[in-house]
Amino acid sequence: MKPNHTISNGPVFGTKQSKDRVTVLFTCNATGSEKMCSLFIHKYENPRVLRGINKNTLPVNYYWNSKSWMQVSIWNEYLKNLDARMRILGRNILLLIDNAPTHALYENTHLTNITLKHLPPNTTSHLQPCDQGIIKSFKVFLFIL
Repeated sequence: MKPNHTISNGPVFGTKQSKDRVTVLFTCNATGSEKMCSLFIHKYENPRVLRGINKNTLPVNYYWNSKSWMQVSIWNEYLKNLDARMRILGRNILLLIDNAPTHALYENTHLTNITLKHLPPNTTSHLQPCDQGIIKSFKVFLFIL
């Protein structure tokens, strides 16, 4: 969403907040030196701006649903793809995640090269590297464009 305050922290009057939303998932190591391809969830399967473009050629993993929200099905598919990539690279990783209900695993999802660790409640913004400024910087950059 666009900011609802100006630089002086005053409210912005005369405009309605846009209801357009997307979900973006960033995955990186703790130092930020290795970044995985982002996951992007949009409201439409075939938005106008992507007409005629193969979504497999995009620099993100593109998913869609009517609310642009993360779903358990998308989460499990993302983890399976990440696990397959780590298996090919011969790496084992620890993935820190928050306790969002969509971060559940299906019973048939078996990860061989990923260990999931849930962060304690109400600590995500303090412990996750992406919440330590990366996400805010990304939003500011997009707003400037």
